[in-house]
Amino acid sequence: MSTVRMTAGWSIEPATTAELADVAAVLEDAAAWLNERGVRQWPTRFPERLLLPAIESGETWLVRAGVDVVATVTVDHADAAWDDLPTDAAYVHRMAVRHHGQQLGTWMLDWVTKVAIDEGRRAVRLDCVATNEDLCRYYERQGFRRMGNVTAGGMPGERLASKATQTVVRRYERVL
Repeated sequence: MSTVRMTAGWSIEPATTAELADVAAVLEDAAAWLNERGVRQWPTRFPERLLLPAIESGETWLVRAGVDVVATVTVDHADAAWDDLPTDAAYVHRMAVRHHGQQLGTWMLDWVTKVAIDEGRRAVRLDCVATNEDLCRYYERQGFRRMGNVTAGGMPGERLASKATQTVVRRYERVL
């Protein structure tokens, strides 16, 4: 997944460690936008320990409109919230956009789907905080099928082995 893809005026490329602040800024902007609407999907701050491993492994991507960073997404091939199902899927994490209403989220989900197909995956999977009904409806409109709720370790946006703090997430799958 290291090639840059361009379409609709947007380009997507792997984030580098030098772009950690850009990734965090997009996520924190999205968290603030959600919090203003009373939605607790993510923490207000994204510490380096949550973001750096996925950037270093080439799983985090930045979307640009020209030189401006407008979105980010992390795509990997495993997620503990899905351990009860086969792992032959691409998993979407920390997808966030700065410009709402421009179909950028749809474009990103379609890009992930194309990458998953190219890799021979059988599905694209994602989840969100179960109480975020607007986001749940959005994923359903994008062709994702509801796969039930599970409890994930950590605060919203985290995946921790410890279950000291827990978040109920709703899982979604797009079969390819």
